[in-house]
Amino acid sequence: MKDQLIPLTRGHLFALGAMSVALACLSFFLGVTVAERGRPEAEPVNGVVPLVAAEVREGTLEMLLARVSEQQGADVSFPSELVGAGAASESGVPTGGWSIQVAEYPDVESADRLVAELRAAEMQAYRVAALVDGHAVQRVRVSGYASREGALSEMESVASRTGATAPRVVAAP
Repeated sequence: MKDQLIPLTRGHLFALGAMSVALACLSFFLGVTVAERGRPEAEPVNGVVPLVAAEVREGTLEMLLARVSEQQGADVSFPSELVGAGAASESGVPTGGWSIQVAEYPDVESADRLVAELRAAEMQAYRVAALVDGHAVQRVRVSGYASREGALSEMESVASRTGATAPRVVAAP
């Protein structure tokens, strides 16, 4: 059988272009519709989904921005649960440098127990809270390293002394 060529005319090309534009428009409007229906803050009024949430229309956003600008000059301090218990009064959480993270716990008590053990072993240990996948975790770290290289060189030694299975160097605090 001989190869047969299918001739394309200008009409064919025009139809192909028109279909491409139609599909692009349909995809765009379908995406906009799905996105608007998926917004939890935009509640339908009379069957029509508004483009702007009611909170924004009522000036809540402006009130929030006003509160933030009022607080700019104020002394902002962190809640005590962000810092290890007693860490600020005994040795202080470092404000700079590098630390070695040796453990992570879901509860404060276990983290504080390890911090106390490490401090008894004369290590500069502290606890910080973090939010991981929506859950609060307590990270135990050993500080006192001015450079990342210094912390990396001591990481194996600290891991063997603390029993850490997966230590890692992080910026303090």
